[in-house]
Amino acid sequence: MAKKKKKAKKSEVLIKKSLVQEYIKSRGDFRVSAESFEALSARVMNLCDEAMDRAEINRRKTVQKQDF
Repeated sequence: MAKKKKKAKKSEVLIKKSLVQEYIKSRGDFRVSAESFEALSARVMNLCDEAMDRAEINRRKTVQKQDF
């Protein structure tokens, strides 16, 4: 039986926190607040929404790099 796909909620974090923290720390002596992840995730969601809109305008169901 196929698993149902889970829909992302607007309150979910779509990024991997440990990778973001690792990247920021590698660039200098910086840390990341918990609120930063929520804000970053919201921006990622908005980018994805815009990319899906562009794909739809171009009559595609596949989001491609040029949509971003």
